[in-house]
Amino acid sequence: MRTVRVALTLVVAALAVACALVPPLFATAGRDGFDDAAIVLVVATYAAVGAVIELARPGHTVGRLMLAGALAWGVGEALVATPLRSEVIDEAAALVGVAGTAVRGGGWLLLVVVLPLVFPDGRPPRYAGRLAAACVALLVLGSVLAPVPLEDRLAGVDNPVGLDGPWTVVADLMAIGALVVASACLAVAVTAMVRRWRRGDDLQRQQVMIFAIAFALPLLLMPLVATPWVEPWMFALVMAPVPVAVAIALLQRRLYDVQIVVNRSVTYVGLSAALAGIYALVVGGVGAMLVDRGTPWLPWAAAGVVAVAFAPVRDSLQRAANRLTYGRWSAPAEVLAETGRRLADAADGPALLRSLTDELVDGLRLDHVEILDATGRPLAASGVRGAEVHVVPLTAYGSEVGTLHWSGRTLREHEGRLLDDVARQVGGVVHAAGLVEDLRSAQERLVAAREHERRRLRRDLHDGLGPSLAGLGFQVDTISNLVRSGRAVDDRLDLLQSGLRETVAEVRRIVDGLRPAALDDLGLFVAVAELGHELVGAAGLDLTLDLPGTRPVLPAAVEVVAYRVAQEALTNVVRHAGATSCRVAATVSDDVLALDVSDDGGGSDGSSSHRSRGLGVGLRSMSERADEIGGRVEVSSLARGTLVSLRLPLGAGVTA
Repeated sequence: MRTVRVALTLVVAALAVACALVPPLFATAGRDGFDDAAIVLVVATYAAVGAVIELARPGHTVGRLMLAGALAWGVGEALVATPLRSEVIDEAAALVGVAGTAVRGGGWLLLVVVLPLVFPDGRPPRYAGRLAAACVALLVLGSVLAPVPLEDRLAGVDNPVGLDGPWTVVADLMAIGALVVASACLAVAVTAMVRRWRRGDDLQRQQVMIFAIAFALPLLLMPLVATPWVEPWMFALVMAPVPVAVAIALLQRRLYDVQIVVNRSVTYVGLSAALAGIYALVVGGVGAMLVDRGTPWLPWAAAGVVAVAFAPVRDSLQRAANRLTYGRWSAPAEVLAETGRRLADAADGPALLRSLTDELVDGLRLDHVEILDATGRPLAASGVRGAEVHVVPLTAYGSEVGTLHWSGRTLREHEGRLLDDVARQVGGVVHAAGLVEDLRSAQERLVAAREHERRRLRRDLHDGLGPSLAGLGFQVDTISNLVRSGRAVDDRLDLLQSGLRETVAEVRRIVDGLRPAALDDLGLFVAVAELGHELVGAAGLDLTLDLPGTRPVLPAAVEVVAYRVAQEALTNVVRHAGATSCRVAATVSDDVLALDVSDDGGGSDGSSSHRSRGLGVGLRSMSERADEIGGRVEVSSLARGTLVSLRLPLGAGVTA
């Protein structure tokens, strides 16, 4: 089956070329040899490309359409040339010529009107196929029913099947209708190509661009085909690049960078025009001033001006062409400078990140761009996510703070470098956004802690100290009444003294909840030592203390955090560790307080080293206390036991 298909394809292509060669082989064909050569060239090109596409991609609509159009064009040329070989054109010869004009016209429409509708995937837009079929049918019928053949070389020959009398207007209307419908088909084809370019991937965009560049000349020449100004060789030559463009677009797996071709073409066409204008302006202007345009030195002076102007004119035109073909991202320095200014002026981080993703999608023509922080939380996104996602890390101050995800077309090397440079600047914004978020979270925790402390104080005062004071007041009233009546009050005074002692103890408990009194009375390290004896020693565990012997002046917040962390760590040793011994060690440097609590118990969760977050309410509380003043708590599992390490900054330092 494959052999039959290959043979049939080659036969059709050869037949198209052979038929196109018929008119040049006979001197009586009645046409200029240059016209014949141009037509043979374009028919052969369409036939060859159509055959190659059919062999490489069997069944593709574009390949078969090109073969059909080339064959119809070639057969039509051969049929039209047949009556021209005779000195006397009889009715049969005229009928052959009429058939030739109809077949040739149908071939033209297949290549000029139908081909753009189905390129590059072979599927025409909705209803476009019916419109194209109507166009071909109207032209064929109009050619067959015209009173005289639609061919200048058959002028004066009557069409045997043409309409006579008032019916000739029907043939004219068919020809005009074919022209109108052809114009509509071309408009639909241009619209479809624009839509394919906008919605297609990188490969489809380049295919459409290659075809559009080649098809531009036939499209511009189409309205003038029926006029005397357009010779047959003109129409043939402007169509010759179209099959070449189709071959490149459909048979190249990785297409050439068409934007570079367009860029260079725009630059050097503009350069040539500008230099020619400068030369003409110098020669004409200076010549007019001197009233002598034949001065021998004038062309040399103009050439010198052109030579001096060449470099600046070329650079200016190149920048303009870059901006035209690549957009504002053709100037990386300008993009980076503009991005830097926007970052410097930014007051709203999320809005800035969203504008940057919009700019990346529009400037680099990407499908989707998304910025995420280090936890994977989306910060900003633009476009629609594609199937293949690329990841660019975002860094700030030597650490990764997030990622930039993008999908879409394949970036060129310079575009990839520019995206990396922009990502490095965006990393600072993401880092700042993270800091703002951490600050907001810290503020929320601070407010929550303050409200919790207020509720605790209110509860302690309302439920503890308040009733106690009220009870003492009742007892004072009772004693006062007993004294007035002369009765004994010794028992009541004993109860009053006991109540006062309990109230004082309650006040001390509330005060200790705000700030342990031992810190003010004994200092941090002595207070921690007493806390160790109270908790660990009372539980029957061995306690080892390695604490400074002096009492340095520490910030009040540092003392409270260190005391509370030590209290929580020692409580965990007694309650959960299953240890036999415990060690508490501390050191104070110029800028850091270090406190370590270790035991020989069963450890935490068996991991070698991990942060304390997520280990429990108590350990999370220790970490939050340290975070509030810029410190950190680490919980590590030792070979036997657990180590809680606290590090707190001291700011301006300490004094002994």
